[in-house]
Amino acid sequence: MAEMHDLLYRLKLADQSSTQLFEKQLGISLTRYQMLQFLLAEAPCSQAALQEKLAIDPAALTRHFKVLEAGGYVTRSRNPENQREVVVELTELARDRLLVHPPAHHLQVKTQMDQILSEQERNQLNDLLEKLVSGLEQMTL
Repeated sequence: MAEMHDLLYRLKLADQSSTQLFEKQLGISLTRYQMLQFLLAEAPCSQAALQEKLAIDPAALTRHFKVLEAGGYVTRSRNPENQREVVVELTELARDRLLVHPPAHHLQVKTQMDQILSEQERNQLNDLLEKLVSGLEQMTL
């Protein structure tokens, strides 16, 4: 049986591999890609809602949004009803590149990734990762 530290190290290696894949093959960080996927389903939404859902540090989230804004993928504006709240929306360019005309290379990479694990294995891994994260967050020192 593998020791917990060996499992955590393998998790780190899997994280590095997936991060490199997204950045090299898809030209976007995994975090920014997940932000766009969330916005596809939930936009317009508050920046705080996205921060809470994806558990991203506020300063890091702002940096990610600046990159996405510069690329023409998102717009941010103040909520007219609550000036302290920032509302985020996807641009038509983002919708086009994510839904209507995604690059063929992106679709090929996604297809290959989907073939790595079966649906049952993905569900099982998701459950185990949720259990691991929850357990680590509840640890007392």
